[in-house]
Amino acid sequence: MRLVPLFGWPLTLVAVAVVAAALIASARWLLRAGADPGARTSWWRRTALGVVTVLILAGPSLPVSEAVLVSNVEIYLVVDRTGSMAAEDWAGGPDAGGGTRLDGVRADLTAIREAYPDARFSVIALDSAAARELPLTRDTDAVSAWIGALQQEVTDRSRGSSLERALPLLAQTLTAAAESNPENARLVYILSDGEATDDGAGAAEAAAAGVSWEQLGELTDGGAVLGYGTEDGGNMRAFNGTDDPEADYITDPDTDQPAVSVPDTGELQAVADALGLTYLQRTGTNDEPAGAFTDQDVDQVLSDGRERKHYVRYVVWPLGLLVAGLLVWEGVALMGADRAVRDLTRPAADAPPAGQVGGAR
Repeated sequence: MRLVPLFGWPLTLVAVAVVAAALIASARWLLRAGADPGARTSWWRRTALGVVTVLILAGPSLPVSEAVLVSNVEIYLVVDRTGSMAAEDWAGGPDAGGGTRLDGVRADLTAIREAYPDARFSVIALDSAAARELPLTRDTDAVSAWIGALQQEVTDRSRGSSLERALPLLAQTLTAAAESNPENARLVYILSDGEATDDGAGAAEAAAAGVSWEQLGELTDGGAVLGYGTEDGGNMRAFNGTDDPEADYITDPDTDQPAVSVPDTGELQAVADALGLTYLQRTGTNDEPAGAFTDQDVDQVLSDGRERKHYVRYVVWPLGLLVAGLLVWEGVALMGADRAVRDLTRPAADAPPAGQVGGAR
């Protein structure tokens, strides 16, 4: 048994002061010399009522734990939205009724969200820098809104990127999560084409920070690395912040021809191996169903007892019954006192008018 105040200790202490002041003032009247014999009983009854009320506010409680599974799952989505993710080689590209790699990303993100309706989600977006755009939340509407609004980065702002750009932030995020809720399961999904365009700057930053994918593997309980794009690659249209299906293609400065983005499957496989995750290449054609990466064995992940969720259960109902009994007693006592006052005043009220004492002659 421990005390966990219902409204915090400051308000509880204020309540203690108010109750003590009221009882002291009441004692000066009810415990004075010559007071009614029942006054002392009334004071003790009101003292008990005040003490029990304060105890209720102090929140006597018992520590409780229960088994929960899906609600203990934290899902971290690392989403590549660099210009290469706009390559038109998803499901044959626009000319064949397909689209861009980001179209595939949106579909797979939606499948992940729907597979874990009770999980908490966090999103780290990757372009020229990595940013946490959605902290851990159970608000699936917010997750869906983010997925629906996903766009490639503005082309003119692109300064190159790589998966390693996200490594320091992801490491910081997973480490904090493991320290805060060690009993939870953490699933990591990386959605990218793996193409590095920052001349190794991201890898250098990760090395300087002393973090690696292998280290993150110790903090990861499941998930997948999902790669996007075909062996032949695809062209990418420039993006200025608004959708324009007729926008110019991004050009290769060496040839002045439309640039071709080809996924780096070797990089994606290496990241997956370091994290201990499944790697799947997604092209929009003859892909494995979403269940291949959403059917995570969460029960096994949590089988070491981390499915225990701890909280406190307030034990105030016995005190509530006691307060109810004391209030009934107080009410009965007040009604008795009121009746006694009426009995004392009734003879004066019923006395005959002056001049009629002794009856009429």
